[in-house]
Amino acid sequence: MSHTVFIAVQGHDRLVEVDLPDNASIEIIYASVKEAGIEIDEGFILFHDEDKDPIEWHGHKRPHHIKHGAKLHLAKCRKIDVTIHYLEQTKRHSFAPGTRVRRVKAWAVDHFKLAERDAAEHVLQVCGSTDRPPTDTPLHKLVKDGHELCFDLVPDVRVEG
Repeated sequence: MSHTVFIAVQGHDRLVEVDLPDNASIEIIYASVKEAGIEIDEGFILFHDEDKDPIEWHGHKRPHHIKHGAKLHLAKCRKIDVTIHYLEQTKRHSFAPGTRVRRVKAWAVDHFKLAERDAAEHVLQVCGSTDRPPTDTPLHKLVKDGHELCFDLVPDVRVEG
Protein backbone atom coordinates (compact mmCIF):
# COMPACT_ATOMS: atom_id res chain seq x y z
CA MET A 1 0.00 0.00 0.00
CA SER A 2 1.23 3.51 -0.70
CA HIS A 3 0.35 6.98 0.52
CA THR A 4 0.59 10.21 -1.44
CA VAL A 5 2.54 12.91 0.40
CA PHE A 6 3.44 16.47 -0.54
CA ILE A 7 6.96 17.75 -0.02
CA ALA A 8 7.89 21.43 0.27
CA VAL A 9 11.58 22.15 -0.24
CA GLN A 10 13.30 25.19 1.25
CA GLY A 11 14.24 27.57 -1.55
CA HIS A 12 11.54 26.33 -3.95
CA ASP A 13 7.94 27.41 -4.41
CA ARG A 14 6.27 24.26 -5.67
CA LEU A 15 5.23 21.10 -3.87
CA VAL A 16 6.53 17.71 -4.96
CA GLU A 17 3.91 14.96 -4.94
CA VAL A 18 5.29 11.53 -4.03
CA ASP A 19 3.69 8.11 -3.60
CA LEU A 20 5.39 6.48 -0.63
CA PRO A 21 5.00 2.73 -0.26
CA ASP A 22 4.99 1.15 3.21
CA ASN A 23 8.52 -0.09 2.55
CA ALA A 24 9.81 3.39 1.62
CA SER A 25 13.23 4.63 2.63
CA ILE A 26 14.46 8.18 3.07
CA GLU A 27 16.32 7.69 -0.23
CA ILE A 28 12.96 7.47 -2.03
CA ILE A 29 12.10 10.95 -0.74
CA TYR A 30 15.42 12.39 -1.95
CA ALA A 31 15.22 10.62 -5.31
CA SER A 32 11.64 11.81 -5.92
CA VAL A 33 12.57 15.41 -5.19
CA LYS A 34 15.58 15.20 -7.49
CA GLU A 35 13.43 13.61 -10.24
CA ALA A 36 11.15 16.64 -9.95
CA GLY A 37 14.13 18.81 -10.91
CA ILE A 38 14.99 20.16 -7.45
CA GLU A 39 18.62 19.84 -6.43
CA ILE A 40 19.10 18.78 -2.82
CA ASP A 41 21.87 17.12 -0.86
CA GLU A 42 22.15 15.16 2.38
CA GLY A 43 22.31 18.49 4.26
CA PHE A 44 18.53 18.82 3.99
CA ILE A 45 16.50 17.70 7.00
CA LEU A 46 13.03 16.14 6.68
CA PHE A 47 10.15 17.35 8.88
CA HIS A 48 6.51 16.31 9.13
CA ASP A 49 4.22 19.36 8.82
CA GLU A 50 4.81 21.70 11.81
CA ASP A 51 6.62 19.14 13.99
CA LYS A 52 9.56 20.63 15.87
CA ASP A 53 11.73 17.51 15.57
CA PRO A 54 12.93 15.97 12.29
CA ILE A 55 11.55 12.66 11.10
CA GLU A 56 13.60 9.72 12.33
CA TRP A 57 13.62 7.26 9.45
CA HIS A 58 14.67 3.73 10.27
CA GLY A 59 15.58 1.54 7.32
CA HIS A 60 12.91 0.70 4.75
CA LYS A 61 9.77 1.35 6.72
CA ARG A 62 7.75 4.54 6.34
CA PRO A 63 7.16 6.15 9.75
CA HIS A 64 3.60 5.46 10.93
CA HIS A 65 2.66 9.11 11.36
CA ILE A 66 3.21 9.85 7.65
CA LYS A 67 -0.33 9.33 6.43
CA HIS A 68 -1.98 9.86 3.03
CA GLY A 69 -2.00 13.58 2.18
CA ALA A 70 0.72 14.46 4.69
CA LYS A 71 2.82 17.55 4.13
CA LEU A 72 6.55 17.10 4.57
CA HIS A 73 9.27 19.75 4.55
CA LEU A 74 12.87 19.43 3.45
CA ALA A 75 14.77 22.25 5.14
CA LYS A 76 18.39 23.29 5.44
CA CYS A 77 18.25 23.85 9.19
CA ARG A 78 16.64 22.30 12.25
CA LYS A 79 15.34 25.58 13.65
CA ILE A 80 14.60 29.03 12.32
CA ASP A 81 15.48 31.83 14.72
CA VAL A 82 12.72 34.44 14.57
CA THR A 83 12.95 38.00 15.86
CA ILE A 84 9.69 39.93 16.26
CA HIS A 85 9.43 43.66 16.90
CA TYR A 86 6.32 45.26 18.35
CA LEU A 87 6.43 48.94 19.25
CA GLU A 88 9.64 49.32 21.31
CA GLN A 89 9.77 45.64 22.32
CA THR A 90 11.66 42.75 20.71
CA LYS A 91 11.15 39.04 21.31
CA ARG A 92 13.09 36.08 19.91
CA HIS A 93 12.12 32.44 19.58
CA SER A 94 13.14 29.41 17.52
CA PHE A 95 10.59 27.55 15.43
CA ALA A 96 10.64 24.43 13.27
CA PRO A 97 11.00 25.10 9.52
CA GLY A 98 7.45 23.93 8.77
CA THR A 99 5.86 26.23 11.35
CA ARG A 100 3.30 28.46 9.70
CA VAL A 101 3.16 32.23 10.05
CA ARG A 102 -0.14 32.01 11.99
CA ARG A 103 1.54 30.03 14.78
CA VAL A 104 4.38 32.58 14.97
CA LYS A 105 1.83 35.38 15.23
CA ALA A 106 -0.04 33.52 17.98
CA TRP A 107 3.23 33.12 19.87
CA ALA A 108 4.00 36.85 19.45
CA VAL A 109 0.52 37.91 20.55
CA ASP A 110 0.89 35.83 23.70
CA HIS A 111 4.40 37.07 24.51
CA PHE A 112 3.63 40.73 23.82
CA LYS A 113 0.39 40.33 25.81
CA LEU A 114 -1.87 41.84 23.14
CA ALA A 115 -5.58 42.00 23.83
CA GLU A 116 -7.72 39.83 21.55
CA ARG A 117 -9.05 42.86 19.64
CA ASP A 118 -5.56 44.29 19.13
CA ALA A 119 -4.26 40.91 18.00
CA ALA A 120 -7.00 40.68 15.36
CA GLU A 121 -5.93 44.06 13.96
CA HIS A 122 -2.22 43.19 13.62
CA VAL A 123 -0.25 41.14 11.10
CA LEU A 124 3.33 39.97 10.72
CA GLN A 125 5.36 41.89 8.16
CA VAL A 126 8.86 40.88 7.09
CA CYS A 127 11.31 43.44 8.53
CA GLY A 128 12.52 46.06 6.07
CA SER A 129 9.79 45.28 3.54
CA THR A 130 6.06 45.56 2.91
CA ASP A 131 5.75 41.76 2.57
CA ARG A 132 2.98 40.34 4.73
CA PRO A 133 3.07 36.60 4.06
CA PRO A 134 -0.18 34.61 4.15
CA THR A 135 -0.78 32.96 7.51
CA ASP A 136 -0.44 29.44 6.07
CA THR A 137 3.11 30.08 4.77
CA PRO A 138 5.74 27.79 6.34
CA LEU A 139 8.73 29.72 7.70
CA HIS A 140 11.29 27.92 5.51
CA LYS A 141 9.63 29.52 2.46
CA LEU A 142 10.58 32.95 3.82
CA VAL A 143 14.21 32.28 4.75
CA LYS A 144 16.65 33.54 2.13
CA ASP A 145 20.04 32.56 3.54
CA GLY A 146 20.92 31.03 6.86
CA HIS A 147 18.26 30.24 9.41
CA GLU A 148 16.96 33.61 10.65
CA LEU A 149 13.82 35.64 10.04
CA CYS A 150 12.68 39.01 11.29
CA PHE A 151 9.09 40.29 11.52
CA ASP A 152 7.43 43.48 12.65
CA LEU A 153 4.01 43.06 14.27
CA VAL A 154 2.14 45.93 12.61
CA PRO A 155 -1.43 47.17 12.38
CA ASP A 156 -3.32 45.82 9.40
CA VAL A 157 -4.67 48.67 7.29
CA ARG A 158 -8.40 48.77 7.68
CA VAL A 159 -10.80 50.69 5.51
CA GLU A 160 -13.53 52.37 7.55
CA GLY A 161 -16.72 52.91 5.63
